[in-house]
Amino acid sequence: MSYLSELLGDAYKEGMTEDDISAALEKANKKGTSDVDKLKASLTKANAEAAKYKQQLRERQTDEEAAKSAQEEQLKTLIEQNNELKRTLDLSEKKSKLMGAGYDEELAGVTAKAMIDGDIDTVIANQTKYLEAQKAAIKTDLMKQTPRPTEGSDGASPVDYSKLIENALASGDRVSAAAYTRMQGQEQNVNSD
Repeated sequence: MSYLSELLGDAYKEGMTEDDISAALEKANKKGTSDVDKLKASLTKANAEAAKYKQQLRERQTDEEAAKSAQEEQLKTLIEQNNELKRTLDLSEKKSKLMGAGYDEELAGVTAKAMIDGDIDTVIANQTKYLEAQKAAIKTDLMKQTPRPTEGSDGASPVDYSKLIENALASGDRVSAAAYTRMQGQEQNVNSD
């Protein structure tokens, strides 16, 4: 009978009849049903609260994710601005150095941009243009410095070989002194003819 005593709990009494047992079981079943209903109600309430907290967590995560996304976007913008400022500074420095080396402003700007962009073909082409301009400038400068021949002369200026020989011997350059001596002799032979 221990099974019945466990099942009926406090309602169990010694010597119960079948009708008493049946009534006690019915009463226990009703009590169990109400306990089950209470448990179901508690479970439903707990599930509702969990769903509410879960929704709040999702909303909070969305806000946090939105804040994080905005922060990442702001960081990306700052990095882009920083890179653009660095590029502008590098471009300015390279252009300034090229202009200091003798490039004209336009060629210096184009060459500096090509240097930063890694366009070596343009850099080499612009270097060639620069060298050609320098050669032309040097030639023009030399032409300006060359004295004009006097009227009636054949355009050749007399060479003072004795002065050249004297300077060569003073510096210990015997080869040049001998060459100047030969040239002096050749010029005397030409002038005597």
